[in-house]
Amino acid sequence: MARIANCIAHSIGTNEAVVTDSPLPAAPSVTILLPTHSERPFIRDCLASIQRQTYSNIVEVLVIDGGSTDGTRSIAASLGAPFRLVDNPGVTAAAAMNVGLAEASGDIVVRMDAHALYARNYVERCVAVLIETGADNVGGRMNPVGLTSFGRAVAAVTSTPACVGPGSFHHAENRTEVDTVFLGCWRRETLERLGGFDAEHLQWAAEDHECNLRLTESGGRIVLDPSIHSTYFPRDTPRGLAKQYHNYGIGKVSTLRKHHRLPTWRSMPPAALVLLAGINLGVGVGVLRFVVPAGHAAVVSWSSRSAAKRAEHDTDLLRCILATEIMHWSFGLGFWRGVGRVLTGRGFVSNPRGHR
Repeated sequence: MARIANCIAHSIGTNEAVVTDSPLPAAPSVTILLPTHSERPFIRDCLASIQRQTYSNIVEVLVIDGGSTDGTRSIAASLGAPFRLVDNPGVTAAAAMNVGLAEASGDIVVRMDAHALYARNYVERCVAVLIETGADNVGGRMNPVGLTSFGRAVAAVTSTPACVGPGSFHHAENRTEVDTVFLGCWRRETLERLGGFDAEHLQWAAEDHECNLRLTESGGRIVLDPSIHSTYFPRDTPRGLAKQYHNYGIGKVSTLRKHHRLPTWRSMPPAALVLLAGINLGVGVGVLRFVVPAGHAAVVSWSSRSAAKRAEHDTDLLRCILATEIMHWSFGLGFWRGVGRVLTGRGFVSNPRGHR
């Protein structure tokens, strides 16, 4: 526990001078990297939205597949240039990005996700913002749209700061500098200089925040611009959401172990919730043992009501409450499970076969 406390206490690192990348040409070439694994419900629409991109110099779209068996590979392989199917033996998104980076020929690399659709000018705006700002990574907001009743509740609460916290990539309205963005767009040289994504030492799905942490620690800048627009489809079942956020919690600790700092303080409220609830349960008497969970439920009910009212479509309040509770408790429990792994000397799961 002392090691973790020491890491948290020293979570502000010292930046090193960033190496300036080469100037971009007037119309830089773009490689799109699309990690996939069993994406049949989403892949056709995703690829169609990529085909409709207005940017004129997309030289290749690498569909980097981690061994799909549901038809994703055949769908991707059926498309002609600039689409190309590439194998990803490492399965995870981090491994896919490294495979794609090694294959990429474009001046700029744009990451996409198969669980999303992209505005026609998505790539065009990414390139423009990268050039205009001189940033090292740019991206847009995560704009969630649920496909089921529960998915709509998840979309509503993840767009509400009171439910999901102050992460700008969830709800920023103006261009701003941030610690991370949804997906990303970089000069290829920038990612090569950083050494790509860590596919070996982190809990799977922790790669984005960790890569962006290395970027900012080296003096790089990350810019979020809401005009870079995409639509993301969040988890649509309670079990899927719990698994996702539990893994996020573990992932933050894997980054903490590697860098001796957290990528952001936003990880701490859910972790504190679980810790305080555990203390409350242990030392409380009678119903007083449940003061912390009850107080949290009251706050969540208030914030979820706000999320349900703001939702564009009819969204059930009880599902909003359930989604928020799942996210907070699952993340917090995952965080402390990650701490347990560090204290007992166990490693993190960087390559779970069949998951991204």
